[in-house]
Amino acid sequence: MKSSEMLIREYVSEFMEKVYYFCLKKTGNPDGAFDLAQDISLGIITSLSKGTVPDDFPAYVWRSARNRYADYAEHRRKSRERYGGDVYELDIAGAEKSPEEQVLRSEQLSILRRELAFISEDYRKIVLAFYIEDRSIRDISSALGLPENTVKSKLYRARKILKEGMDMAREFGTKSFKPENISFIESGNVTPQVPWGAANTLFSKNVLIEAADNPSTVEELAIALGIAVPYMQEKVDELVNATLLKKLDGKKYVTDFPIVSAGKRADAVEILKKSAHEAALYADEIAEDVVRIIKETGCADHSDLDGNSLKWFSVFETVTTAEGDSGLNFSREPRANGDDWEFYGFEEGDRHIDCNFVSHNTNGTDSCSISVYNMHKYNLCGNFEPHDYNDKNLVLAMKMIRSGRNYNDLSEDEKSVFDSLKALVHADLDGRLVSDILMMTGDEYGKIVKVIKEHSSYKRLVGIMHKNAENILKLLKSERNQYVRKYLPGVVNITNHIRGFVADEELAAGRLGLPKKPEESLATACAVVW
Repeated sequence: MKSSEMLIREYVSEFMEKVYYFCLKKTGNPDGAFDLAQDISLGIITSLSKGTVPDDFPAYVWRSARNRYADYAEHRRKSRERYGGDVYELDIAGAEKSPEEQVLRSEQLSILRRELAFISEDYRKIVLAFYIEDRSIRDISSALGLPENTVKSKLYRARKILKEGMDMAREFGTKSFKPENISFIESGNVTPQVPWGAANTLFSKNVLIEAADNPSTVEELAIALGIAVPYMQEKVDELVNATLLKKLDGKKYVTDFPIVSAGKRADAVEILKKSAHEAALYADEIAEDVVRIIKETGCADHSDLDGNSLKWFSVFETVTTAEGDSGLNFSREPRANGDDWEFYGFEEGDRHIDCNFVSHNTNGTDSCSISVYNMHKYNLCGNFEPHDYNDKNLVLAMKMIRSGRNYNDLSEDEKSVFDSLKALVHADLDGRLVSDILMMTGDEYGKIVKVIKEHSSYKRLVGIMHKNAENILKLLKSERNQYVRKYLPGVVNITNHIRGFVADEELAAGRLGLPKKPEESLATACAVVW
């Protein structure tokens, strides 16, 4: 009787090649035949190595091959019946697999998981329930509240979608590996959370860029960004609630505000830069008279602001007043939720554009308002935003300061009022109450505006800005984004901001100087009590 070792050598030399051709004839597929032959050979050799010594070795070999092929064929038949094609031949949990099958099934399941991440939720729920959780059509129908025929129909459609995806080399959009960036400017009455909270992440920005003038489904956005549909759906819902995305008829979404291309913005910036030198000369002449009237009215007497700080405020107030008189006429449309604000996006592109934008933030009530020019480039008004203050307290604090009160003589209630405005006021070592920003009455502010508008150089300054607006309008008329064209006057006005470039010219000429600590300076801020 032959030993197990001898039978193994005999199988390898006499039967292994014959078993492969047996499998090739049965499967008609070289790859499938190779896998099946490997499986049969592994089973026979494993059995022999464990001590099995059959009486009729050839009969044993062919019986083993036929039995293993029968199992293989039955498995394929059930898989086709259940899943609709070889691509769905995923083993039922707990079934034994050969090492080769485990590798193949693992790769196939990985591809299936990839595709499940990019199909819509109504399909995905049914596929997961049927194929992964092994639930029946009736059970799924009951759980989802859908007719059984609807479940079958969706399952069939999902199978087709998944098969198409699994058979292709999935190509994600460029933004999945090279995200783009945009900056935003808002105008109007807006809270920090909306729209900034929804828009100010790289994920949000790239959704908004992809859907700009390009109506897209959640699935299309998911593939473009390489983000699974459940996460994309959550982000899309957030942007819709913030009125930054608009849902169209059907299942498509489009960005609901203008986004200016990087190239057009760079061209607009060049228009502003070219006019900044002349604009700064006129603005400086006017600002000198503004500083003079501030000193004459005495509204700076109770502050520690020096002449340079007053000049910062005066230059920006002059330029901003001129911007208001040189802009294009347009009416602001309320957002879909009734909010009163506009939002504008600017693509940044591959090259840096020195936009030098200076934001102007005003928080006002019937009795008072606080205005801040945030000079980002030089960190003026670094962390100060005029959101959290009580207007009644501001009015009381101003009265205390301007009447020459001393902190040590204040009542406890008055000290509490004064202390609540620490970002705006302080008491010096002697207890003198001091304003850290320019504080004025409505009448004093009116005199400042009058000086600006009646100055002989004001019309020239307005003329420069109006010409800039006309040139930017011509430039943006050819912009590809329909929302830019639709809201063209507003886009032109928000783009035509020359404040930062005027400040650069003033600093370069030595007519302005940077404060000692720009990030802590409130030189451009003022409070007006009406």
